[in-house]
Amino acid sequence: MSVPAAFLGVVLIWATTPLAIKWSSEGAGFLFGVAARMVLGVVVCLVLVALLSRRMRWHREALLTYLAAGIGLWGAMTSVYWSAQFIPSGLISVLFGLSPVVTGVIAAIWLGERMLTPFRLLGLGLGLAGLSVVCAHGLTTGAGTTLGIAGVVLSVHIHAASAVWVKRIGAGVPALETTTGALLIAVPLFALNWAVLDG
Repeated sequence: MSVPAAFLGVVLIWATTPLAIKWSSEGAGFLFGVAARMVLGVVVCLVLVALLSRRMRWHREALLTYLAAGIGLWGAMTSVYWSAQFIPSGLISVLFGLSPVVTGVIAAIWLGERMLTPFRLLGLGLGLAGLSVVCAHGLTTGAGTTLGIAGVVLSVHIHAASAVWVKRIGAGVPALETTTGALLIAVPLFALNWAVLDG
């Protein structure tokens, strides 16, 4: 994939995901919103796996990969959906800008990687500062805002730890199959969340 196409994809994903989180939580509640979105996601993934004649892998490392990704998906998305009740979608985007930093720190500790060079840290800092300036206007503070920020920061840490865990396993499972396997693990957990706590 070309760098401009990847950049455009990242911008589109991070510009729309927090809005989708907010919109899918309205009315029926955040637990139903996240569960319904993940059920839709697993159906789409299973159809794509079938249409593209891909095969799911079921060996030990693949299963561990699905487990690591699925638990991370469940924990991170539950946390961010809960947090979206208290803070605007723009702030969610800004806080998720911490993902590369948190992932780098966890990878340095867990995998011994050294990817956070001074120039990369400077670039990340400038990017986060710019996003903060853009989104800080009109931000109200209070207990709800603090809870929302804490929830998104927790989500970032869960997401980053899950990504590093998948890399540590190193099964080499392609992205579509990893996502499908993760959703197969996570969807029952999301359904259980909704049924027990809200359904």
